[in-house]
Amino acid sequence: MGFFDVPPPPVMEFEEEERAVPAWDGPPKDMLGALVPVERVLFRNDALVLVLAAATVFPEGVDLQITMAARRGEGMDEETWWSRREQLMGSRSHLRPGRALPEEIERFGVRFPDGRKATILDPPPEPGEWPPRRPDGPILRFRYGRAEPSTRRSVYRNWHLWLWPLPSPETFEFVVEWPGFGVPLTFTEIDAVPIVAAAVRAQPFWP
Repeated sequence: MGFFDVPPPPVMEFEEEERAVPAWDGPPKDMLGALVPVERVLFRNDALVLVLAAATVFPEGVDLQITMAARRGEGMDEETWWSRREQLMGSRSHLRPGRALPEEIERFGVRFPDGRKATILDPPPEPGEWPPRRPDGPILRFRYGRAEPSTRRSVYRNWHLWLWPLPSPETFEFVVEWPGFGVPLTFTEIDAVPIVAAAVRAQPFWP
């Protein structure tokens, strides 16, 4: 043996099993979801378009992808455009309890035929003992969003929202409002039949 010996590998001890993400919190990490094109325009004017582009479906919920494209309008001066562009590409504003919603914050929601609704502004389920209590649905959670490569005259973003549980196989409404950018409260009918049917195509990464 030499003077300087390679130390033995450390003993890794795990006191508890890895906790799975609750179904209402987001899609399972170890599963390939089934992709369903939706391709519904939620709002469009001369300067801004919002589209519900696609749904990635899992056995207990669905990831909804929203795509935005915005462009500099005719007659808009340079300073106004760059201020607007920065806001469109920026992260979501923080909500302050008891205060009015900032006009620059995007608002997405769903409403079902029985009157139930969910929005990304709803408070998350209360944390508690493990395993957590199954909450009442529906839940619509903001997962993440990002700005895409843009140009001097246009900007692009997308958002991913987690809807739990899977809706019933009928038409529901997707709701959007974004006052700071001229988007009024707008309801768009979405056919959930192909979305629900796709759940059987989701497959685990390992059998």
